[in-house]
Amino acid sequence: MVLFNYSTKELTAKVVYYGGPGLCGKTTNLQWVHEKLPSRTRQDLLSLATETDRTLFFDFLPIEIGTIRG
Repeated sequence: MVLFNYSTKELTAKVVYYGGPGLCGKTTNLQWVHEKLPSRTRQDLLSLATETDRTLFFDFLPIEIGTIRG
């Protein structure tokens, strides 16, 4: 899903992993992406894990990619 905000000239893109079997690697995939990001663009990875280390609700990884064509 992509949202354009013309007044602030911002583009917001959301990538959603929905469903799939438990323990198939959705959170692990986001953790890998987070580790590979340059430190200047990396923000905190928010993960809501349970006592059994399974994510029940969501993970959130905001990424600032900078300016594209002004």
